[in-house]
Amino acid sequence: MPNSRTKGAVGEREAAAAWTAATGLAAHRTAQRTGRHGDADVATTAPVHLEIKRRARISAIEFLRQAERDAVAGAVPTVLCREDGDTEWVVMLRLADLTALRVAIASADGNPLL
Repeated sequence: MPNSRTKGAVGEREAAAAWTAATGLAAHRTAQRTGRHGDADVATTAPVHLEIKRRARISAIEFLRQAERDAVAGAVPTVLCREDGDTEWVVMLRLADLTALRVAIASADGNPLL
């Protein structure tokens, strides 16, 4: 079993590749390039801060699995969640569903794709 640093680096490389495949935007692991704290784990050409977490178990994934089970055909399974005491809501969905969510919002709003 790899140590946590190795596991983190592998996860960051996997996440960068997944981001690029899903969005078409180049991404790369930053720690190997800068080593500075405060940098995103993975940098991309979009103004997005990507913090990468690869864990044996992430409890919040159960919420997403429920949305996937309960969603009607054609609906994008998406979770809005927040912790008690926090005022900001978080959106959670599969990276592979990002484009489908974008299309769904644009079509419902009557706007061309973002």
